[in-house]
Amino acid sequence: MMYMLALCCILVFDSAIEAADLTQCAALNQTYQNQYAVCQNETSGLDYRTGRQWCAFKSCGDTITAAANRKAAGCTLEVACLPLNYCTNSCQTQLQIFQGHYGQCDIANTTLQVQNCLECELLFSQYDEFQTTCQVQASFPKAYVIDFQNKLGTQLDYCVRQFPNVKFQFPSSQGALVSTNNNTALYIGIGVGSLILCIIGLLVFRRYRFLTKNPHVGGSGSRYHHYPSQELNDGQGGAKKRDMQSQNNDIRFDTDMAKFRVPQRNILNVSMLVKGGYGVVFRATYNGKDVAMKQLLPSKAKDPSATAEFMREIRLCARLNHPNIVGFVGIAWSTIVDLAVLSEFMPNGDLNDLIKSERNKPEHERIFNWKFQTRAIPTTKTIAAGDVAKALLYLHSFQPPIIHRDLKSKNVLMSDKWEAKLSDFGISRVTNVDETMTSNIGTMAWIAPEVLTGGKYSEKADIYSFGVFLSELDMLETPYSNMNTGDSEEGFSNARIALLVSQGQLQPSFTNTIPSKILTLAKQCLSFRDEERPTADIVASTLGEIFHEL
Repeated sequence: MMYMLALCCILVFDSAIEAADLTQCAALNQTYQNQYAVCQNETSGLDYRTGRQWCAFKSCGDTITAAANRKAAGCTLEVACLPLNYCTNSCQTQLQIFQGHYGQCDIANTTLQVQNCLECELLFSQYDEFQTTCQVQASFPKAYVIDFQNKLGTQLDYCVRQFPNVKFQFPSSQGALVSTNNNTALYIGIGVGSLILCIIGLLVFRRYRFLTKNPHVGGSGSRYHHYPSQELNDGQGGAKKRDMQSQNNDIRFDTDMAKFRVPQRNILNVSMLVKGGYGVVFRATYNGKDVAMKQLLPSKAKDPSATAEFMREIRLCARLNHPNIVGFVGIAWSTIVDLAVLSEFMPNGDLNDLIKSERNKPEHERIFNWKFQTRAIPTTKTIAAGDVAKALLYLHSFQPPIIHRDLKSKNVLMSDKWEAKLSDFGISRVTNVDETMTSNIGTMAWIAPEVLTGGKYSEKADIYSFGVFLSELDMLETPYSNMNTGDSEEGFSNARIALLVSQGQLQPSFTNTIPSKILTLAKQCLSFRDEERPTADIVASTLGEIFHEL
């Protein structure tokens, strides 16, 4: 039996080798390698998994053509060769489907939902079509099964254990089909596997002998990995675990986000501005302009929930385009750990810094007020409030509305022209939860009563926060800070303040000098019942009228 298999191997292999002219193949392979190098240079490191974005470059399309020419000439293609039909619409459609299944399957052991396990099942059933449509190279037709077992073994085992009543049609990490007890198929598989192994062995030997004689053939520049979850090399050359990179809806593999990718080598003059418990913000230059660059701390980049939330924030920022919202510039990365979002740099800091600066001055020296602009601060509290109201109107005009959830002076940045722009659209409201519960006041002071009592966030919660923001502008201090006496008997802790606000017994204070119409608007925004608060449209238009009257 083994003799027949060996003989079969030799006959099959020799007939394939003789079909191709080695000299011609060497030349075609060199053309392919050179063309791929041009593609990589022109795309500035753009990942091929961006699909249509990558294929839009002529040099990359020519690379696929060069690969197909090798196949047409009967040359042996390495497994790492780019898929021959990669840039066709049918392949790109299959690629998108495959990446969706893989992304959902990859988090099956963290979501605790059977739907993700069913996505694993679809992954296996769909890959044959993906491989055939795109003409993905493989050592043998079902090689991907072994690869999936290695990469997704934990998830597959979890699904089998967690949902024993569901008969999944995918292999477990041990390589046995969960749904079959067909021993005949197993024996046939062993025979076919032996034949395949024999062929692979001879191919490797002949290929090795060929490359030894022709060292210029087949370089490492054409490495191709068609799986959306690849291991990451750390600084020591080791491999990070797969789950550090794999995220649901990973923006690095999203064709819609690919157009926003910025080459890291074009980001210059990087210097740290501020570092927090979860992230760090740098100042840098890109295309000759100052930008702010935000990243997760390396330790937090290992947290799937923090990374997923950061990616959601980036997606949201990429959608927004308004004069009073900090501008989105792009994204950059080489690995998940250094994923960064670039945004418009705001040289005049945040509004909270301005408020603190004014508070520390004698009252007669303060120049940031409701009515008059100065050379030093060419804006007013009314203008700043109006800018923020316009940003809220824009956010709330989406269907469904986008709710900021963390409106306060700290998240309002000032441009070089002293325009107020809303910032921080995601990560702070998730990762700073514990911090706000233990700090003196924190974000708690801006939260609407219905939210404090477990109610659902709506756009009217943003309006309440805007009313608190008006108190900040007027009082030049954090709301309720005058109540934080440190006397435990008085009980003016964060929890105490939250309780009083949730019961409608406490609201932020205002000075006696605030314009009456702004005070009336602020009180409306701070209404205990959310349905009694004005819309962002009304707030913005009212402030516009007040500005012209002052």
